[in-house]
Amino acid sequence: MELEAPVVEADPGRRITRGAGGGGGGGGEGEGPAGRTTLLPCPNCDIQVVHKLAQLLLPGLVAACVDSTLGSPSSALAVQLRAELVRYVAHRSSSPPEAEEEEDPIDRDDPAEALAVFLDDFAGSKRSVAVSIAGWLPYLGGGDDGRDDRIEDLVEEMEASRFWPVERREAVARDLLRGLDDGGGRFCCRDELETHEELADHVAARCRFRPVRCRNQAQGCRAEVSACRADAHDEACAFKLLPCEQRCGLAVARRQMDRHCVTVCPMKLANCPFYQLGCESAFPACNLGSHCAEFLRPHLRLLLSPSKIGADRLDPEERLLRLEKYDSDGALGEALDVRSLTKALAELEKKMDAEDGSPGYTGDDNKQLCTSFVP
Repeated sequence: MELEAPVVEADPGRRITRGAGGGGGGGGEGEGPAGRTTLLPCPNCDIQVVHKLAQLLLPGLVAACVDSTLGSPSSALAVQLRAELVRYVAHRSSSPPEAEEEEDPIDRDDPAEALAVFLDDFAGSKRSVAVSIAGWLPYLGGGDDGRDDRIEDLVEEMEASRFWPVERREAVARDLLRGLDDGGGRFCCRDELETHEELADHVAARCRFRPVRCRNQAQGCRAEVSACRADAHDEACAFKLLPCEQRCGLAVARRQMDRHCVTVCPMKLANCPFYQLGCESAFPACNLGSHCAEFLRPHLRLLLSPSKIGADRLDPEERLLRLEKYDSDGALGEALDVRSLTKALAELEKKMDAEDGSPGYTGDDNKQLCTSFVP
């Protein structure tokens, strides 16, 4: 399908004239015919809602194109339906709620839901008889017409060719949103200024719907939101730096918090490296050194127990006292796992054997034990 270059459908601006009636020539800026005051409306709307509506428009147009013919929609058809769609949603959005003939009234407090209804109705009005019959074929034993696949493919093609660029759709979405807002000021600014200077100052600095960058731009967020929604966005922004949930003292982006807490956080919960020998303690990973130093004697008891090294050795408590006496440099307390403690134990007993000639401990009994518990 060959697609034409995009055109602008939305009216980029409007002026509101107030004052006494009458014709004739006008005065300077801010004055209309016969002394009427021409007010300049603020064009700002809720940026996030406008963007959401703009994202719905292209699939809505494509659905109408696909539903209007069994074949591949032509470029001329797409251009025609685009213009009709813009007029249709503008009319529906600006119509008073009481003018709607639907049994279930449209929820104008949810612009996206209202636009979805408009788009469905528009596509339904363009559905040809042949397409309607084809839609029943799956229920009659026929083949599926692949409507969803055709819509998805055509949306991708139109996006790639910029048939209806997002900035043009956002212009349509702003007009649509103004109609749905119905003067309430919930999604659009309703302020009106007398001069272009006042309007420019209001739009850039004072309007609550003025566009602002996310406060977490330095952390990578590229979102642009309305000023009145900045706090709400900040509360949910994935790039916002937050104190670690496990209180390790680091600031972590919200989107990386879960990963941080289970991988690199020094306060993540860890099992004692002597767990498989019998120590069932669990503690923050950063406290491993203090735990091993504090529980050195229990760990040695587990390592020197007769069930681990054989009953023909010296009494474990007697050996423990001798080890503590000769461990002047604290090598045992610095061991942080089974392998390193076994090695330090063997070195210490060699030292004991050399000094007093008593039967030494080479660590041979624990070689198999060590390698079975340490990867």
